Amino acid sequence: MSDYINYVKTQLKDWKVALLTLVFTVARVIYGIAWIQAGEHKLTWFSDGKLDSIGLIKGMVGNLAAAKNDPLGINNLYAWVAQGIFVNTMPSVTDVMVVICEILVGIVLVLGFKVFWSALVAVYMNLQFNAAGSFNNFGYIWSDLAFMKFAKYSELIGVSGYLDFKKQQKKTAQNSVNM
Repeated sequence: MSDYINYVKTQLKDWKVALLTLVFTVARVIYGIAWIQAGEHKLTWFSDGKLDSIGLIKGMVGNLAAAKNDPLGINNLYAWVAQGIFVNTMPSVTDVMVVICEILVGIVLVLGFKVFWSALVAVYMNLQFNAAGSFNNFGYIWSDLAFMKFAKYSELIGVSGYLDFKKQQKKTAQNSVNM
């Protein structure tokens, strides 16, 4: 573990890397906690019987179908998938999936594990919330895109950073043995 700490210290000697790592690590933890809280909030809706992802998806389908400028028919295809899979086939599973995905995205972000992929899931979910009529997600979408672009700095102090260090250390050891 001390080797990893020394590695991080070495990386942080470059002020640009240090600044990006600090900013994105703090933001990652705060953003991850927000995702966990959003999932926990929906868990309370389960007990109240107020969680209605299907109603939101139906709203999204209506919003997508109302879009007039869709030359490739992507909105109609997307609306058809949402209606056919989530609304008609598995409505109760959808409520559970939303909660599980929100909590998992939050945990993964807090731990700093595979930030790019969790941000990709987050941007997908935020676009769904946006299409359903929740227009307070634009900031989250920009945050997701920033995490995807700067994932390497966001992960340096986290599980992925540690695992990458171990992989690099193992590879270096194998190369020195093969020489």
